[in-house]
Amino acid sequence: MRASGRAIRFLENLKIPEGPKASEPLKLAPFQKQFVNGALADDVNVAVLSIGRGNAKSALSAGIALAALMGVWDEQPRRDIIVAARTREQGREVFDFAEGFSRSLPEDDQARLKFRYSPKLEIELDGEHVLRVIAADGKSALGSSPTLVIMDERGHWLADQGNALEHALLS
Repeated sequence: MRASGRAIRFLENLKIPEGPKASEPLKLAPFQKQFVNGALADDVNVAVLSIGRGNAKSALSAGIALAALMGVWDEQPRRDIIVAARTREQGREVFDFAEGFSRSLPEDDQARLKFRYSPKLEIELDGEHVLRVIAADGKSALGSSPTLVIMDERGHWLADQGNALEHALLS
């Protein structure tokens, strides 16, 4: 099965963590499946999803980040997933969704996860794989070699902050 197929199957086995549909299985909209298929294609290194507010970008980002952390579509020896947001509070939304989604994982997988809330927002898997939330200033990205970067709301960042983060992650 292709990486995107494994990712979609993983995402649709998660349970919605909050709101009126809490505890129901996550059902991806056709445009979300199309995005995952394109973003995880073999020849793609950068994917952009630009849609209006309220279309579950944060939830989708969180699900993809959690799938990457769990090694759903690859067997990277040390997975380092970065969720970069304009502010820590904005990144907290994605973190909270990832934490909520993790409660729908099998109990043995849940037991492998460790959550940190201070000073950094992190989810660690098996003591070696990490999902981290960082702010757009890029200072907390130094020294990392990310296997996946999710840049939330990039268009709203101050140009110098977003450029600094991109430079820190790409150098």
